[in-house]
Amino acid sequence: MNWPIGLPSKQLGPLGLSDDMWAGSYPIERQQYSRVGSGRSNRPWLVPGAMAGGGSSSSSSTAGEEGRASARLRKKQKLHQQEEEEKGANPLDPRFSDYDPKEGEHIFTRFQHSSLDLHMESPVGAMHNTNRIFPEEGFLFCNSANIVSVNIVSSDYGYPLNVYGTIIARDSLDRQRVYLFQRGKDDCQNISSKNDALVLTGPKRGLMICDSIIFEVDLKVKDVNGRKVNDKRVSKGLMEINGIKRLSYPPKYQVQTEELVSMHSTLDLNYTFVRNAVEGTVEARILEGPVDFHGKIVARTSSFPCDIMLHDSELAGMLTAGDGGILQTARRVVSVSVDETLLLTIAAATSGVRTVEFTPKRGSYDEEKITCGDYKMLVKVTWSIVCW
Repeated sequence: MNWPIGLPSKQLGPLGLSDDMWAGSYPIERQQYSRVGSGRSNRPWLVPGAMAGGGSSSSSSTAGEEGRASARLRKKQKLHQQEEEEKGANPLDPRFSDYDPKEGEHIFTRFQHSSLDLHMESPVGAMHNTNRIFPEEGFLFCNSANIVSVNIVSSDYGYPLNVYGTIIARDSLDRQRVYLFQRGKDDCQNISSKNDALVLTGPKRGLMICDSIIFEVDLKVKDVNGRKVNDKRVSKGLMEINGIKRLSYPPKYQVQTEELVSMHSTLDLNYTFVRNAVEGTVEARILEGPVDFHGKIVARTSSFPCDIMLHDSELAGMLTAGDGGILQTARRVVSVSVDETLLLTIAAATSGVRTVEFTPKRGSYDEEKITCGDYKMLVKVTWSIVCW
């Protein structure tokens, strides 16, 4: 299948994504999304509904208000007409495309598939292969990716931004929705600068890459410094991690970046490409100590010097132990190569740091009891092979 995206690349300098506690520098490969297709059309937008009138015709003040409202409506309709004339006809399928004012043309914004319900979320969750038995010899592991962070690195509206919307991944497993970010208009995240990463809540399972992973970005801005904006679409479009292309290169143990320049911003998706991957699902359980946890839970692998934030109380809120003392972290899934080790760091805000190492397996689970400040915890990792 031909994807409507091209991905030229260039090397950039180091980017620090970690908290000072685990700060480090590492190289980044950046890839910029190149748009496809343009054209001109006259497909009108929906114009605002009719102005609600009221009052007596004999009232000069009411008539004046109606006249001013009518003038505003005509002006708004004229602006819409001018915008439509500037856009021109959409040469792409309107179900999968939108007009991008930054590019001055229509672009693909959704994955295309003739028989797929694009609104359906993937029914496959974490640990779906934990209890399956795979052959020890001749088995080929699939590749995966860890999403390290997503940042709006530039904004036509400036900062701060109150952002909502979705970022979804469509991987080689079933091409259905796997949410990375999902917030409604009444639950915006405040982005104060380009250094503020979106608080991710996914993926809910290990992402599989045979050919590619397609990302659909649809982010909106509620307001900027309390001001409404004419176009709420702050970032919208497609990005791709090309697994076939990646396999033609020597292994790169570094964070790589896909860049989306669209609508009214530039968005960076930072990730690591994981060869021969298994999925690790992390669970932290409080055995003794306060029921509330303030701090961070961070994952990294032995080959990649970068942090994958599973939970940060400052951003995602305090964790309260649920049934059995289990902490419901914002994220809990990490992809790990069978040739690496997984390192989990638990950092209580006021009382200590502990790091635990786990060796990947084809299935089953590992667990270890730790003491971290005022907490005695059980850290468990359940393993599952990333495949159909």
